[in-house]
Amino acid sequence: MPKFAGKGRPAKCTREELLKVRSQLIPDFCPTARHRPHLQSCSLTTATKCVEPTSWLDDYYSELQKERDLDVPFLGISIGCNKGFDALGTFRMGTFDSGLDKSAWGKAMLRDGEIHHSVCKQDATAPFKVDQDKKTRLGEMHCIEPMPATFKMLKGSAKTLEYDTKGFKVVHGAVSNESGKALFPSGGMVGGVENKGLANCAAIHDKEKRRQVCEEIDVFTLKEYIATHVKSDGPIHNLSIDVEGFDGDVLLGAGAEVLGRVEYLEFEYNWMGSWKRQHLHDMVDMLDDIGFVCYWAGLDRLWRITDCWMRYYDIHTWSNVACVNRPSVPRLASKMEAVFRRTLKEDKVWMAEKFTESDRTTQRAKYAGDVIFSTEHEEMTLKYL
Repeated sequence: MPKFAGKGRPAKCTREELLKVRSQLIPDFCPTARHRPHLQSCSLTTATKCVEPTSWLDDYYSELQKERDLDVPFLGISIGCNKGFDALGTFRMGTFDSGLDKSAWGKAMLRDGEIHHSVCKQDATAPFKVDQDKKTRLGEMHCIEPMPATFKMLKGSAKTLEYDTKGFKVVHGAVSNESGKALFPSGGMVGGVENKGLANCAAIHDKEKRRQVCEEIDVFTLKEYIATHVKSDGPIHNLSIDVEGFDGDVLLGAGAEVLGRVEYLEFEYNWMGSWKRQHLHDMVDMLDDIGFVCYWAGLDRLWRITDCWMRYYDIHTWSNVACVNRPSVPRLASKMEAVFRRTLKEDKVWMAEKFTESDRTTQRAKYAGDVIFSTEHEEMTLKYL
């Protein structure tokens, strides 16, 4: 395999490489996700429900910190900021500011009441290591959160710690493919609750009940938001999207010009919201046209999706995708491809702890003949189920 230089596109996966990926991200339990995705049976969920980008993103910014040849202020945007731990960590990494402390943030968030536990323990992960002998970098981190209770806690914490004066901007609103108004859960909600959002209010048909437990908030496209709230017309160094099933709408509403400015992108894929009628392949294809290479992203591991597509990826299941703009940041693109190549060398099988090898055999027998189990190259790489 020729070495990937970064700016060009990496070589298309061979059949052997696809089979190696399948030996790790096994499709055996994924058919269940087509009917009962909430059971989180698919290996894609097991491997990528939580992202730890230490060996690509942290490593890249560690190198930048040493070089310190950075005239452009850092710009990060977190859409669906939730408890703010990931956004704060990204801001610390992008500005090399050791004063942005996750522990202090957690304590500040608790001052206004209880916060929902973090599924991926973002509050406990190791912070980006800052060289305190180096000068900090100017920057902005836009923390956009629609849930009223969570927004209030985020806003209060940023003010209490004076992180707002450093450029940590907390915004109450939602981002989609068109602007307007939308209802989000508000009544009796614990701050930082996950897996709740727009779809929950839409499911309440009783208008009076919906009025009692939901609050109307502003909705805008990412393109509109950047035009009105972001002064810089330079790169968007980090864009994170986690909006409980409407991530594809955010991407569609951003437009090619805005997405072309993004260096690194993470978004969530699942079965809820607009993802019900959208296909991951179409989103990855759109991003490829702009210059992105996309990967399934997990705990310090990557599996390439761009030019490595397999048909069972069309199953809508909770997972995370990381993409890099190869023309804009070729060094980061090279790092991510290197992590993918390293991941391919592993023999680990990603299977939920609740399953055994016996369950795997039973599942195979139950779904014998299902198209997702075909290893014929043409059938294995079809776009849709």
